Amino acid sequence: MVLFKNIPESQGIRIYNSNFGDYIVFVDESGDQSLNSINASYPVFVLSFCIFEKLIIILTWCQRFYVSSLISLVPTFPSFMNAKFENVKEISIFSCATKFVIFFDRLNQIMIESQYTIMSSLIDKRKYSHFNTPDNPYSVGTKFGVERAFFEIQEHEQRGRKIPIIFESRRRNEDRTLEEEFKKMVEQSNLNGIKGMFDFHCISKKANLPGLQLADLVARPIGVHYLHPEQHNRAWEMLLPKMRTSHDGKLEGYGLKIYPQFDPTE
Repeated sequence: MVLFKNIPESQGIRIYNSNFGDYIVFVDESGDQSLNSINASYPVFVLSFCIFEKLIIILTWCQRFYVSSLISLVPTFPSFMNAKFENVKEISIFSCATKFVIFFDRLNQIMIESQYTIMSSLIDKRKYSHFNTPDNPYSVGTKFGVERAFFEIQEHEQRGRKIPIIFESRRRNEDRTLEEEFKKMVEQSNLNGIKGMFDFHCISKKANLPGLQLADLVARPIGVHYLHPEQHNRAWEMLLPKMRTSHDGKLEGYGLKIYPQFDPTE
């Protein structure tokens, strides 16, 4: 059975099979990958991994929300969902402040009530750009995030079961490169059980998958909190309980990997 009807058959995600596990991972980013031209106001790259259990229930709830609430507020909602959430204030449909507040109040409620676990990789490009022959931030973030997703999923008795992992599609060549790097990373990993575990997919944002949209929402507040920890950040406070932690409550290194920890020029 194909889970999403609006995804081309060649990209269909099959999860109803005895070999598939109870979880699915969605991945999206905030910030750009360039190490040559670094945005001074947002000099980080964040890649967020959101793990969902019983996705059908969550999707049904989200879709009901979209139809009954969001479309009434945003007539052009399908087009809006193809925009990056970090640019949402620039969209003309939110020229009315009341609609903006109501929309995000309802969206925040979805993020609070939905059941999912977050792991994020944050690359500080100001430091990382000073390394000799640094790798692409997307590749580095993927490695850190996949490792943590693997650890989290293994804690839920999923060993030997296949887990779909869904990245936002960019361009065909970039998707192909990411898939090749992903497979190489998994094959070279020393983690027992990771080989053959993840079922890799790149899906266009035009598919309007709620999981990808939630992953998109998650990434930006994490970057903002890192850059401005002293500022009140409602979104960060809302996401914090969803983030993976150690058994004694430690976040960094478990639900959040910050890299690098030092600048080689200092």
